[in-house]
Amino acid sequence: MLEKKYTEKTFTLEILYHIGDYENSIHFVFDHASKTCAIVDPAWEADLFIQRINDKGYKLTDIWLTHWHYDHTNAVDEIVEKTGAKITAGINEISYLQIEHEVQKVNNNDMLHLGKTSIKVINTPGHTKGGVCYLLDRHLIAGDTLFVYGAGNCSLPGANVVEFYHSMQKLKQINDDVMLHCGHDYGSKIETTMGKQKQGNAWLVIDTQDDFVKFVNDMSQGLITYPTDPLNKTEIQAML
Repeated sequence: MLEKKYTEKTFTLEILYHIGDYENSIHFVFDHASKTCAIVDPAWEADLFIQRINDKGYKLTDIWLTHWHYDHTNAVDEIVEKTGAKITAGINEISYLQIEHEVQKVNNNDMLHLGKTSIKVINTPGHTKGGVCYLLDRHLIAGDTLFVYGAGNCSLPGANVVEFYHSMQKLKQINDDVMLHCGHDYGSKIETTMGKQKQGNAWLVIDTQDDFVKFVNDMSQGLITYPTDPLNKTEIQAML
C-alpha cells in the first residue's frame, strides 16, 4: 500500500493507494483548525480508515462521494453507522446511489466547508449521470472522471459521452498548477498537474465533440488501445 501526503495552509491531504479489489485511491482531508476529517469515496476497508483518522487525533465528520459506483461506496454505510459522518454527493447522482443513509445533495459551484477549509464542487457528468470533482486549494480530487493520461469509461448506467465531453471542457479551465488526484492509479505516474494533463491527456487534448465521441466509442469497442502515457494531437488524429 502506497501513501502520499500534501500539507497546505488549512488542511493536509493524505492518499492511500491500491486499496481493495479494484485498487482504489482513498483520499483523506484533515482540517488543521477543527481537527475534523473528510474521506472521499471510502470503500473496502472501513475499520482501517476509521482507525487511521482516530490515531491522528481527528474526528471523521464527512464522507464526500464523487460517483455512485460500488467500488467507491461500499464502505459508506458501515462508516456512517460507526461514526455518524455526513454523506455528500452530486444532486444528479442521488438516484443511483446504493446506500442506506441520508445523503446531502450538492450542485455545480457549491462550496463545502470543513473547519477552515473550503471545497468547491464541480459537476462532471459523463462517467456517471451526476459525478462531481472536489477542488480545494491546489488539489483536484476527481474520482474516475479523469485519470493520469486517461479517464473513466462511459459504459454503465447514467453514463453519457456527450456530457463527458462538456465536463472535460470545464476541467480545462482549472489552473495548470493544480494537482490531479484520481480514483485509481491507472496511469504511468501517480503525481501530475492539470497543466501536464491538458498537454497530454487525450480526453482533454481533443477539442471537438465529434472527435471526442468517436475516440471514446472506438475505445469502448476495442478499436483504440487505452493510453497510459501522454498523446499529442497528431498521435490522437492518427488513432481516429
